[in-house]
Amino acid sequence: MGGVWRESRSIADLGQNMALWLEGRGPAWPGYGADFGYEEEADVRHLVPVLAAAGRAGFVTTCSQPGYESGGTRQRAWVEGIVHDRNPLLGRLLGLERQGFTVIRGSRTPHLVLTEEDGHPFTTLGYRARRDWMAREWHGVSRHALRELRQHGVTLHLIDMTWGRDNRLWPALANAVR
Repeated sequence: MGGVWRESRSIADLGQNMALWLEGRGPAWPGYGADFGYEEEADVRHLVPVLAAAGRAGFVTTCSQPGYESGGTRQRAWVEGIVHDRNPLLGRLLGLERQGFTVIRGSRTPHLVLTEEDGHPFTTLGYRARRDWMAREWHGVSRHALRELRQHGVTLHLIDMTWGRDNRLWPALANAVR
């Protein structure tokens, strides 16, 4: 996994490391299940600059997908991440709701379909996180970073509810993290 994750002491450090990983210049983050870099997933390469900027600003993105529609598949643009509760960025991210995006705060989320294939749900958001989810997802980071995630981390889901649209959420997120 790499020493940079174990050396992280804060959410801000995790964000810096996530940015490096997204850009292909650092080891995979602890919760990522693949052995290749994020930039190698061709359909999401265009997201890398904004997700890396988000990480450097303190919004540690953990899941995302572009808006997409083709054939029988359609997706909503969506990103999930964690931000420190005292980071001014939190208010700007919550403010995306005023721009027409759905913003869900917390680890208890309502059921929401993010991807459909042939009219059937394929990827959904909707869970109540297990008590130990943070320790499992961030296994391998320092106890200092894990403690900050638990005590001060706010999980956010930012969603463009329009199927297939990929040109609104990412510029809005880029603007929020500037």
